[in-house]
Amino acid sequence: MRILAQCKKELAQFSRDRLTVALAIVLPLATLLIFGFAIRLQTKDIPIVVQDFSMTPTSRSYVAQLFATNQFQPTKWSGQDPINDAIEKGIAKAAVIIPPDFERQVKAEKPTTIQVLIDGTDANNARLIQNSIKATTNNFLTRSGL
Repeated sequence: MRILAQCKKELAQFSRDRLTVALAIVLPLATLLIFGFAIRLQTKDIPIVVQDFSMTPTSRSYVAQLFATNQFQPTKWSGQDPINDAIEKGIAKAAVIIPPDFERQVKAEKPTTIQVLIDGTDANNARLIQNSIKATTNNFLTRSGL
């Protein structure tokens, strides 16, 4: 009985006080809209540097597929050590290094290693970049029939 009496009292208070209604309904709705539309956890145009030692059609196709996702933006950087310099100076968030025997290994269906260096200062962003590159690599291998 006490619970019902408390409920009746609160409903009567709602009808008298418009500010309480606003706080109870409008404020959570506004918060939901802000978190739903304004805050995005997807990132676009992540600057990456690619160093392709293979320079073959297969490696160029792989690089093209990396940038076809519109998640990565190619960044050119030169210097003595372009990969480390670009990441250390904040020009790029990641670097992809394709080995010289990439096409031969892929065509022979042997495991090959693509080195990916990721700026780890932001752990969430680094994990996102890592997963995106993995997904793109798996998609490339599937599309190529490898």
